[in-house]
Amino acid sequence: MPLVNETNLARDIRNNEIANVYYFYGKDIAMIEGYTKKLIKKLVPPEEQAMNYQSFEGKSFDLSAFADNCEVYPMFSDWVVVSVNDLNADSLSADDMKFLMNSLSNLPETTVVIFYATGVDLYKNKKSLTDKNEKLRKFCETNGVVCEFALKTVNDIAKTISTRVAKNSCVISKATAAYLAEKCNGDTVFANSETDKLCSYVDGGEITNEVVDLLCVKKLDADSFRFASAIAKGDSERAFQILDELYTLQTDSFAILSAVSMSFVDIYRACVGKSKGKNHNDVAADFEYKNRAFAMNNAYRDSSGILLKRIRKCMSVLSETDIAMKSLRTNKRLLLEEAVVKMLN
Repeated sequence: MPLVNETNLARDIRNNEIANVYYFYGKDIAMIEGYTKKLIKKLVPPEEQAMNYQSFEGKSFDLSAFADNCEVYPMFSDWVVVSVNDLNADSLSADDMKFLMNSLSNLPETTVVIFYATGVDLYKNKKSLTDKNEKLRKFCETNGVVCEFALKTVNDIAKTISTRVAKNSCVISKATAAYLAEKCNGDTVFANSETDKLCSYVDGGEITNEVVDLLCVKKLDADSFRFASAIAKGDSERAFQILDELYTLQTDSFAILSAVSMSFVDIYRACVGKSKGKNHNDVAADFEYKNRAFAMNNAYRDSSGILLKRIRKCMSVLSETDIAMKSLRTNKRLLLEEAVVKMLN
């Protein structure tokens, strides 16, 4: 079976076109986890999992136990599912690889094996898997289904949102779809759930920016970046507006300080990367952003015209504020507002 994209994978699962082996990998960890859970639930509902589902961890992978579980036949169910999370084939000897592939080649028709990577780096460079992991991937592609879940850009997620809205007989402009995508900060699963909620609310009407602001759950990492960007650009009105929004949601001062500090680090790295002729993918890879690569994409987009000297001063203020919050009894919000004023000046 071929390498498939997410759309075809979802269609096949929905149509009960099930393979015996799946291999899920890539940078979009949320999507990998989402599709793995969806597939397991589809094949073995929760009430059947005690007898028909077994999970293994790659770091303590027991090949013999894995092979034994693959040979078990289902009880009161159509399928037996065996999942393996974060198996790095580099940790397997040549004999182990041969044993694993032999087990996968002789699966009962009622057994489905799912390999999925959410916390291990299988790559030898930005695009290619290491030799052993590529060997396992190709084997799974020949004998089952392989799907690479790449990180999405704002435009990618906005298109998905627009398509999802249209299927629900609602309307959304390209600008609002992009606005919602940014608020979801690159999290496709979160974007899908928020889109469905908005469609239910407008009930065939139009989703506007105002509706998005009214209903969408605020994500601290997304709002903190908008906060940091407003400060870096000297937009005092916007900066204090976002800060008020965060406090309206009863966000902790330490959490805000931590998130905005991280956003300034993102902007700083973007500015330095640009000065060295690097693109956002290069910087994201160099600093191992992985599922936060979307943040570096935002930083590249919004850092134009911002001086490194200004960013360094802002980061110094944030460091001083962190010390003050931890050592003084002064109201934490007051300390944070004072920091904003210093950075804007």
